[in-house]
Amino acid sequence: MDKYKTWELTLKTLVLFGGLVTAIWAYFTYTDTKEKEFYTFYWNRKLELFLETSQAASQMATTDSLEVFKKARSEYMQLFYGRLSLVEGRHVKEAMEEFSNLVPLEPEPDLPRYELLDPAYNLTIALKRELLISWQNPFSELAFDTTHSNGQQPVKQR
Repeated sequence: MDKYKTWELTLKTLVLFGGLVTAIWAYFTYTDTKEKEFYTFYWNRKLELFLETSQAASQMATTDSLEVFKKARSEYMQLFYGRLSLVEGRHVKEAMEEFSNLVPLEPEPDLPRYELLDPAYNLTIALKRELLISWQNPFSELAFDTTHSNGQQPVKQR
């Protein structure tokens, strides 16, 4: 009878241990899956924003239509001052600022704006590089410090 109780206790201990290991495994698998799902959503949205940014910049650089230029400029500025700022890294931020400094603000600029061709291309390459880096190292672009050495938030130049 003593041998029976020992086996029973051993079996119950193993079942309890197995249940505990299974619960821990399930927790970490669920957490990892949810993190990957979130990052996939985040990365896909970032890709959409980057495509919109590249399209707006390239349209401003190549169009001879005033209507298309104004629409692209408006979209670019909305991305520049808004949505893109949530996901951009340092290099994209710098390329965005460089390009925006060249965008004419007058109501009816001379078109096409060929001087925007190289900066639009460079911006697109910066977007591409950041996508690659962020795919390999998730959320790395969010780690850069956006404050100046004096502790104040930067103001986008324009």
